[in-house]
Amino acid sequence: MFENMRWDGWELFGLVGEGLFFARLVAQWAASEKRKKPVIPTVYWYMSLAGAIILVLYALHIGSFPVLLPQVVGLVFYSRGLQLEYISRKNDTRRASLGLDRSDYPWPTMSVVVPVHNEEKSLAGTLLPLVDQDYPGKVEIIAALNGCSDGSRAVAEGVPGVIVVESERSGMSYGKNFGASRASGSLLVFVDADTILPGGALRLLGEGVPGKERVIGTVAGAPDKGGLVVRSCFAIANRATRRKRAHAPGGVMVMDKATFDAVGGFDETIPQGTSTDMIWRGLAAGAEYVFIDSFKAVTSIRRFEKTGIIGQMLSWRRNHKHLTAGRRNVVAGRAYEDVR
Repeated sequence: MFENMRWDGWELFGLVGEGLFFARLVAQWAASEKRKKPVIPTVYWYMSLAGAIILVLYALHIGSFPVLLPQVVGLVFYSRGLQLEYISRKNDTRRASLGLDRSDYPWPTMSVVVPVHNEEKSLAGTLLPLVDQDYPGKVEIIAALNGCSDGSRAVAEGVPGVIVVESERSGMSYGKNFGASRASGSLLVFVDADTILPGGALRLLGEGVPGKERVIGTVAGAPDKGGLVVRSCFAIANRATRRKRAHAPGGVMVMDKATFDAVGGFDETIPQGTSTDMIWRGLAAGAEYVFIDSFKAVTSIRRFEKTGIIGQMLSWRRNHKHLTAGRRNVVAGRAYEDVR
């Protein structure tokens, strides 16, 4: 059985790789025993990565695809694990430097404004998670009803803790401005009435802006349903929003009250591209851009279903190009279609 085994340098090299895989399990076991709960220490990822690299080279030498394939795939997972570990440690360092874990940390007072126009079907799904958040500071939830002719008011009043304000005038930007005019918080968060924030989102929003006096930005978005194509479009939109500082794929915007007042709120003369326009005007007024991806706001894809996913993406791009070129009149002349 053992007489045909080779014990040259390459065999020993491969054995080192296997030894690293065994050692990582010992390291994980020791760390878990010490903490009395399952733990993956940082050294686990380094050992996994080193072991996989060695076994990839060994597999290429002996020409074994069954040995090569799992190690190549493993390299991807181990690299990502190490990256997440780095991000986690970086966030922990940031939290400690800002004092976010202190019991006396001065969390900003937060006003969450939900503009509502005939949203009785989706409104409860938006408001209920908002009133159930664990934000450490003072927070108020404002449902700004604008031009509603359905049962939105009854739905909003049925959610304990929600401040309901109402106007006969309608309009998305008007609804946001109207709600903000009744807000008392120093940090404004605008959430579309067909968008759902996960538990802990307001805390993560608050953690995303400390140390910044003037701030404006948005959060990562995810569709409430749909397949690979829809999710891929949202991934593209999130990436573009991070890089180009435009649009709000998750239907959420955040800014300090001073910046909102400095730019005069949302421009009610343009029916489309309002989030991009607001971000850019806020930046021009001296605010710092933030893109928060520590959570994803889940938003309805009803507009995609109505206009088609490609058509909607192209529409957003056209608005972006017109605003970039300063052609606000073109965007202002494009009608906004309600989708209910």
